[in-house]
Amino acid sequence: MKYLIWLQSVLNIGNNRVKDILKFFGSAENVYNADYKEILSSKLFKKSELVRIKDKDLSASLEIIEDCKNNDIEIIPFGSCKYPYCLSVIEDAPLLLYVKGNMPDFDEFPSISIVGPRKITDFGKKAAFSLSFRLAKSGFCIVSGGALGGDTYAHAGAIKAKGKTVIVLGCGILNNYLPQNAPLRKEVANSGAIISEFPPRADASKYTFPIRNRIVSALSLGTVVIEASVKSGALITARYAAEQGRDVFVIPGQPNRKEYEGSNALLRDGAKPVLDASDIFSEYIVRFPDKINIEKAFDGPILDNREKSYKKIEKNLPETLSKEAKIVYNYLDKQKFLPEDISGCGMDGDSIISALTELEMEMLIKAIPGGMYEKL
Repeated sequence: MKYLIWLQSVLNIGNNRVKDILKFFGSAENVYNADYKEILSSKLFKKSELVRIKDKDLSASLEIIEDCKNNDIEIIPFGSCKYPYCLSVIEDAPLLLYVKGNMPDFDEFPSISIVGPRKITDFGKKAAFSLSFRLAKSGFCIVSGGALGGDTYAHAGAIKAKGKTVIVLGCGILNNYLPQNAPLRKEVANSGAIISEFPPRADASKYTFPIRNRIVSALSLGTVVIEASVKSGALITARYAAEQGRDVFVIPGQPNRKEYEGSNALLRDGAKPVLDASDIFSEYIVRFPDKINIEKAFDGPILDNREKSYKKIEKNLPETLSKEAKIVYNYLDKQKFLPEDISGCGMDGDSIISALTELEMEMLIKAIPGGMYEKL
């Protein structure tokens, strides 16, 4: 394993020559032990990689292995029987996967990625949540990126349905990127899995997320774009899906709104429209007749009669709410409020933001202009 981690550091993330290098040399250990002339003659390495390949220090690799052991993170290399076949066939398959939780068998069970922007409309939030809920309840695994906005609501819907969901991160699993979503990541790790090709403590950057998106799409039968402007990162995932031969689904939006310019363009280019979960069931029920239970998906209301729960008092708040979220909700004495209005509840700022995110996912509050929230 130490040689694989070393080789990944030589090649960097997202390299499309991993398969060729392993085929030529036979293993990462053989690359490590190869004569430099052999390395040069292979013509498989760039100049910058040839510089890094001279560094034979394995201490960083050993530290990563130890870090993973101490934090219950499994390392799955390319070629392992645990490595998803659907991911192995793409041109730029990751050399390594770091996994926390129980990774589903993506080759035997249906999975769908649901993606949307960080700044998502109220309609988009409800659409991501409800579609994810229906699909997860029927047997689909929901894959997304764990970001704020559309990703968060997609994961929340699957969790509410007690289904499986997977976060694919654009940073290391132990990196504290987006601390307000830490409770979500913890819950996903308990009910599904968190996956990353980045070492556990690797930082996020504007470059790491587009690279990550190819894994989101590759692990899925298809990608559903909830909504996307012309510059939305969701379009990158949709493009990867199309290039990988996966299906691309889009929820149609109002033509005159910029929030839907990108997603409506996908429809114009041949993406499949989604009006409800049935549009996705019809695509895959023949392939997975024993894995998809459509009746179960539509058995009962999505939000436990949520339209009546908006005015519930403390004892009738959803049982799934954390203690912190209940404290914040019952501390509120205004219909509209700012996060700082809750500073007297005895919790720190990060805990308050996490609680507000949870309450928003449960549709007990909603974000409104000016950085404010409103009780529903």
